[in-house]
Amino acid sequence: MQKYTFKNGHTTLIEHIKPNQAKTQSFTIVYTHGFCSDPFGRKPEAVRKWCIENGVGFFRFEIAGHGSDVDNFTKTTIETYKSQIFEIIEDIVDGNVVVMGASLGGWLSLLSAIRFKDKVIGMIGMAAAPDFLKSFMDKYFNDEHKKMLERDGQILFPTNDFSYTITKDMIESAEPNLLLDKECIDFDGKVRLYQGMNDAALDWHTALLIAQKLKSKDVKVVLAKNSNHRLGDNEDIEEILKLLNDFLI
Repeated sequence: MQKYTFKNGHTTLIEHIKPNQAKTQSFTIVYTHGFCSDPFGRKPEAVRKWCIENGVGFFRFEIAGHGSDVDNFTKTTIETYKSQIFEIIEDIVDGNVVVMGASLGGWLSLLSAIRFKDKVIGMIGMAAAPDFLKSFMDKYFNDEHKKMLERDGQILFPTNDFSYTITKDMIESAEPNLLLDKECIDFDGKVRLYQGMNDAALDWHTALLIAQKLKSKDVKVVLAKNSNHRLGDNEDIEEILKLLNDFLI
C-alpha cells in the first residue's frame, strides 16, 4: 500500500495492481469499501487474490475520512467520496474497469458506472446501499434528531446495526446523488448484486429495486437468506468470487 493525495486534498492509502496481459484479461477491478469501514478486510483480500490469480487488475483505496485519514471524517461528504472514485477511473486506472463496492461503495460504484459509460464495463454490488443517508433518515430520525442536527451541525446517527457521527453537510450532499428516486439508473453494462436477507442495516429489497431500475438487461441478484450486512463469512466470499467469474473473458 502507498499514500496518495487526491485532488480533493485528502491523502489516503491505495493499492494498484495492473492487469497481467499474459493472462488475456484486460480490465481492472476498482474496489470501494463501505461507510466507516476499510479496504483491508476478508472480502477485499479475497478479491485481490482472485484478481492476481486471473490476471485481472486491482485497485483499492481508503475513502477520505476513513482509516489513515479518519481525523478528517467530519470534513467529508458524498461529493468528497465520489470525487475520489471518479479521479481513480478517469486519471489513474488505464483501460476498462469493473467497479465493485460494498454498502456505500456500491452507491459510489453505481454513480461512477453512470458517469463513465465508455470505460466501466460492469459493476458488482455487495449490500449496495444507494441513497442510504436519505432512507436511514426517513426511518430512524425523529423531530428531535433533526433539531439536534440543525443546532449542532452533526449528530450520532442511529441504526439497528451501527452508529455513526453524521454531519449536516454529509446529509445535504446526498440529495444531488440520489438514484432510487429516478425511473432509470442509466447503465447498461453487466451488473451482479449480492445481498444478505438478514441485513439489519439495509432493507434487502434494495437489491431488487436497483435491479428493477437499471437500464441493463444483464443483471443478476443473489440473495443469501442468513447473511448480514458485512457479508464476510466464508460462504459469502465464495459466492462473491463466483460473481467475479462472470466477468472473465
